[in-house]
Amino acid sequence: MFDGLISRTPIYTRTLDVFGYELRFCSGEALHSGVRDDLPQWGECLVRASHAVKLHEITGESRALIRLPPPLLHVCDDIRWPREKIVLAVPAPAMSDQAVERVVWHLAKEGYTIALHNPSRDLVEVKRDADFVSICALDANSPNVLKAPLTPGIGPRRPDLLVRELETSQQYDHFRGLGFDYYEGAFFARPRLIQSCEIPANRLAVLHLIARMQNPDVDIHEVEELVSRDLTLSYKLLRLINAAFFGMPKRVESIRRAVLVLGLQRIKNWATVILVNAIDFRPRELLTMAMVRARTCELLAQDLGREPVEPYYIAGLFSLLDAIMDAPMAQILERLGLAENLDRALLDGTGPVGEVLSSVLMFERGEGSEAPCRSFSQASVPSQAYLEAIRWASEAARQIQSAPS
Repeated sequence: MFDGLISRTPIYTRTLDVFGYELRFCSGEALHSGVRDDLPQWGECLVRASHAVKLHEITGESRALIRLPPPLLHVCDDIRWPREKIVLAVPAPAMSDQAVERVVWHLAKEGYTIALHNPSRDLVEVKRDADFVSICALDANSPNVLKAPLTPGIGPRRPDLLVRELETSQQYDHFRGLGFDYYEGAFFARPRLIQSCEIPANRLAVLHLIARMQNPDVDIHEVEELVSRDLTLSYKLLRLINAAFFGMPKRVESIRRAVLVLGLQRIKNWATVILVNAIDFRPRELLTMAMVRARTCELLAQDLGREPVEPYYIAGLFSLLDAIMDAPMAQILERLGLAENLDRALLDGTGPVGEVLSSVLMFERGEGSEAPCRSFSQASVPSQAYLEAIRWASEAARQIQSAPS
């Protein structure tokens, strides 16, 4: 069993589809003690993860990008994940060492895709000197960042370009204009139109429905009426419930029956997910991220004995509503009218719910050693919860997004 933490950050294509995920690792000892891992522990954690967890359970059919400093390159021989699915990002300055370059060249021959991290030389020279390099990865604030658009057609083939640590829409627009191929950063999980004063009418209508669904006083009759009034919502909800994902022994034909079988809160939550999915937003991965957060919050709250767990689930699910709606979180919460503990959790990460949500966000960024929650029943709980949430959310998203509109 793997007791450390594997976190993932999406890497997007120019069309904002998922190219892959950057993976980060934290040992179970670091999660429990709050002390950061040193390099040897980090390398050992990566190898143990590859022996205990299948890569597709973390990344699906997408690629995995792993940043490795030169002292850890030797662990690649012990990684059990499919090499054709792994991008190894190596610090570019290390390639001036011929011994390191020979090791990287060997890893490329073994099937790994090689990315140079923050190369300081001209991209044409990088291609000429090291044609085993497939990707050049630049941090958005790196002093080596490109200042002018790329000239197409230089050489037989230029490496693909990835920009990391995008924080603002201005940075994203700049690097898109430069012709970059892949994009990664916190920017995608934030509202782009943060200065907007008004939420568009179509999104306000969705928020109104979500608010009614999450009202603690709503009963089975009102939920049935709300769902049945929207034929698309009703169809997609019943289709989802009857999918193999739920493992129903008998087909459910009505919303009332669905409530009786699964419970009112679960139906409200799934209806909310379908409503969010109906919004026109990019990247679509945001919904999967929100469901991963929701499920992880729920599982951690269960382990910590914090009942009821529903507020924890909702906090995770709604934690990306500002990015999905392109509106400030405070403005969205005014429309939703949630309980005060949820407002506090979503606005500033305070209170019991906020403590768990903040921990999940740190797990997501690979900063598990700094998470406020530590009193789990076992050291492996955060890792197990996060991996289970990825599996659960990926399958749920597949079912929801495959339904006809």
